[in-house]
Amino acid sequence: MSYIDDKTKVDHAVPPANPTKFRSSNWGVGLAIVVIGGLLLAKNMGVDLFFLDFHNWWAFFILFAAIGPLHLAYRCYRREGVGLAMFNALVTTGTIIFIALIFLLDLSFGVWWPAFIIIGGLYMMTSRQ
Repeated sequence: MSYIDDKTKVDHAVPPANPTKFRSSNWGVGLAIVVIGGLLLAKNMGVDLFFLDFHNWWAFFILFAAIGPLHLAYRCYRREGVGLAMFNALVTTGTIIFIALIFLLDLSFGVWWPAFIIIGGLYMMTSRQ
């Protein structure tokens, strides 16, 4: 081996792992899922959790799905400023929130179905060619 090969080998060495750092960037989401699972398990084992007596509590999972498109809207805004991509992501966020609210507030689909036509028009207006 030549001197150059030894030098590049040392320069590109991987630093030792720090055991105090989190290795995954998804630890927050994982922790939230563990907590939710633990609460549901406790409920099934007879622990009285008053906030899970809400009969449509599962619709909060739909509401959490709005975080992804909202983050996308923010990234589009940071990258391009106000534009169609950002508005499209905001329409997606609003749609998910609207669907979750229909379930959470026990709204009638018979009354609110025209809103989905409006949402379809908003998607057409904000779609990128």
